[in-house]
Amino acid sequence: MKSPSTKFSRAAAIALALTCVLPFTCLAGKALKWADVPEPVRKTILANGGTEGQAVDRENGKLKGKAIYEAPVKTKDGSTADLVITEDGTLVETKHDDAADRAAEQSKTPKGKKVSAAMKFSHPRDITNPYLPLAYLKQDILEGSEGGKKLRIVRSILPGKHKTFKIGGQTVESLVMEDREYLDGKLEEITLDYFAQDDEGTVYYLGEDVDEYDERGKIKGHSGAWLLGKDTQKPGVIIPGHPKVGDKFNSEDVNAEIHEDDEVVAINETVSVPAGTYENCVKVKEMLADGKTEFKFYAPGVGVVREVVSDGEVVLKSHTTR
Repeated sequence: MKSPSTKFSRAAAIALALTCVLPFTCLAGKALKWADVPEPVRKTILANGGTEGQAVDRENGKLKGKAIYEAPVKTKDGSTADLVITEDGTLVETKHDDAADRAAEQSKTPKGKKVSAAMKFSHPRDITNPYLPLAYLKQDILEGSEGGKKLRIVRSILPGKHKTFKIGGQTVESLVMEDREYLDGKLEEITLDYFAQDDEGTVYYLGEDVDEYDERGKIKGHSGAWLLGKDTQKPGVIIPGHPKVGDKFNSEDVNAEIHEDDEVVAINETVSVPAGTYENCVKVKEMLADGKTEFKFYAPGVGVVREVVSDGEVVLKSHTTR
C-alpha cells in the first residue's frame, strides 16, 4: 500500500538496515485493532495519508529497542504505500513501488490462464484445496472497515445452486458462494461467485453475478459482474494447488476495468483475528486495475482470514463448517 514518500540518504538506509535482524519486508506482522495501536503511531499514520480505524500490523523484531508498526496508506495519486513506524511515532520508511517498478512487474506477470486440454475437472465442486476448502464451508463472517465505514461480509456456500461452464471442451459445474456486504449496517451488494477445482488442486474463479443496492434496498446496478465464456475466455485463478513464494496468476482477466494481478508473497504468515490465531498462512498480493494494492491471507483448513485494502481491512469473526 502506498503513501506520501519519505526520502532517505544512502547512509541512513545502510544504518537502518544494520540495526535490524531482518529486513522489514521479511517480518511477519500481527494485525491490531486501531485502539490497540500506540497514540504516537496513530498520529503519524493520520499525518501521512492514513485513516481512522484502518489496518495496522505490529511487526516481529525491534528497531533500536522500539517496536515496529506497519500501516498501508493511500497517496495523492491514488496508489498505496506502507508506512514503517516505531512505537514512538518515528516514520522510518515509506515502502512503495514507483511507476517503473510497477510497469516492470506487470510486464512479467502472465496475462490470464490459458485453457488447455491438460486441465482436468473430475470433481470440480469438491474444492478441497487446503487454503480454500470451500467444500466444507457453511458460512464465514468477516468484519472491519472500509473508507471509514463499518464493513460486514456474510459469506455462505449455496450447495443447492448450480452453474455450468465450458473449459477446454469440458463441461464444468461450479460451486456457488454468496457474499452479502453491509456498509454501516445497510446492504450494499450481493454477489454470487463461481468456483471450480481442477485435479491438480488449483481453484479457479469462473465469474460473478452482482446486485448492487441503493439506500432504499432496491437494486441499482451490477458493476463488476462477469462470466467465463461470455465476457472472457480466461478462467481466473484464486489459489494455486501448491502455492509457493513468487507464484503469479490472475484472479480476474476480463478487461481493463476488471483485472487483477496476483502474487504469492509469503507462505508462513501468522495471523490473529477474532476467530482465532492461524499459522502458516499464505499471503497473496493483488494489484487491481485501478493501481491499488490489496492483500489476502489464506489459513490452512479455513480459507480467507484477513483482507487488507488501501483504506481498511476485514478479518474473520466466525467460521462455520458443514
